[in-house]
Amino acid sequence: MLPWLRSTAIYCAFASLASIVILLPVTFRQGDRAQRFLPWAITITLGVIATIEWLHASRSSYFLPPGINVRLIKAATWLTLAALAFFYTALLHTLNRRPYGWRSRIGLTLLALLSVYVMAERRDAFKPYTRPTPLPSVVELQRRPTLLVVGLDGASLDAVLPLARRGRLPFLSRLLEEGVYARPESLAPVNRSPLWTTLATGKLPFRHGVVADRTFGAGWIAPGAVLQILPTPLSAVALSTFGPSRPTDSTVRLSLALWEILERLDIPTGQVGWPATAPVSPAGSFAFSEHYFEGDFRPATAQPRELAERGVLFQIDPEEVDRALVAELEGQIPYSLLQALAGDLWRQSLARFLIEQRREVRAVFLVLPGLAEVSSKYFGGFSAVEFNGETGRPQQNAAHLISFYYTFLDHFLADLWERQSGPKMLAVVSTYGFEAPQGLRKSWARTTGHQLRGQHQRSPDGLFLAMGNGLRAGAFLEGAHLVDIMPTLLYALRLPISRDLDGRVLTGAFETAFLARNPLTFVPSYETIVTQPGIPVRVLPLSE
Repeated sequence: MLPWLRSTAIYCAFASLASIVILLPVTFRQGDRAQRFLPWAITITLGVIATIEWLHASRSSYFLPPGINVRLIKAATWLTLAALAFFYTALLHTLNRRPYGWRSRIGLTLLALLSVYVMAERRDAFKPYTRPTPLPSVVELQRRPTLLVVGLDGASLDAVLPLARRGRLPFLSRLLEEGVYARPESLAPVNRSPLWTTLATGKLPFRHGVVADRTFGAGWIAPGAVLQILPTPLSAVALSTFGPSRPTDSTVRLSLALWEILERLDIPTGQVGWPATAPVSPAGSFAFSEHYFEGDFRPATAQPRELAERGVLFQIDPEEVDRALVAELEGQIPYSLLQALAGDLWRQSLARFLIEQRREVRAVFLVLPGLAEVSSKYFGGFSAVEFNGETGRPQQNAAHLISFYYTFLDHFLADLWERQSGPKMLAVVSTYGFEAPQGLRKSWARTTGHQLRGQHQRSPDGLFLAMGNGLRAGAFLEGAHLVDIMPTLLYALRLPISRDLDGRVLTGAFETAFLARNPLTFVPSYETIVTQPGIPVRVLPLSE
């Protein structure tokens, strides 16, 4: 209760100060006018807060526990009704120029006090559902095919399909023909850390605990308190005045990622550049968090230490990008594209080195963020050329830059695939795509001269391409969701599916013979996987 009272007092103080600044100039020494302004001011306040509550419940539906969402909707409903009651009362008294009687004053006061109570009660009344502790799980191990998971931030079938048809992407074309592909439905709002964690855990954000890209220290509410999910973007601006924010890290994650599950099953793994993974897990063969590539070289961002020290040697500056690599880009090359290339080249060369150094690794997880940076600046122009037939020079240049970057990634994927020997599987994934500005955003983009930019505010579908033993050829998977990718990869490795996942296995991705040989099996949870001595965990040879 004390933290709530403290935060309420601080918010009320700021709100009171803001109302004084707004209303004082028009009500100073005007007692009658101040009395008539007060109901209208409360009406506006209730309406704004009700709108925020509705948006918060809708915008964060996958990021909040269902019980909290129900409380938010109930609070929003009450605040809407209270705002309408205030509006109707204030309107009647204003139109008829009637003074507020004692019944109106008492009624409005009670409504205001009840609204305060509803705002406090909506969290106090929420009792989170406590799941029973899963029974210990035992998994019989086999030797698995090597799994390569490559995340292309911002990749979309809307770009891959037309470029593949024109022969620009030979390896991705092979993936489309010899493997499976899907448009996994993303989650709104688009925040990278929660979405990539959802893909890695197979659980929705409110379940795995990573619900924002940044956290805000809230020591003014309670010692050590941290705020993550915020009702509006303005909340982040307001909270920044109380102290600096910091990127979300793995300490807030409540669920195991796929590489951690494999590590518990004694399957050597490595991950490079995955968001929200610092401090990195010490159990894997190697782990380099996204923070490492942002210049944070502390021990918590990469391991093992001897490889982390060598990883810096693979870093290149944008000015050092090989000019032969960008030779097809005639004229001036945007510096932002060189920055994206330099960042991805660092991750790519380091990943190749680590895979060569650690031959025992059987699962690699890599995220390349450069495409999202390029798409945010030029996907609108690419869309205008590919889908609207525009021929303007700026649009053509933008389309060429997008095409170049996908070709660059295609070459890397082909090289990575060819370097692997023996049974193997490749999954190319993205958690969201890009699209051209639509509706009012399109008009605004034209007005501001940003029509070449790509947007992801409406959470466009992501990307899932997979090829390997047991997968069908040329199959499109309908109805895929982001949470389905992790259980599908589990099943592809012939591992049981845990019942506490939010996703399902995309069985349409697999050949009939593979499904017949590998029936779906389940364990209560991988969070309680047993690997102690004495438990029958056997390593069997891979059946060809």
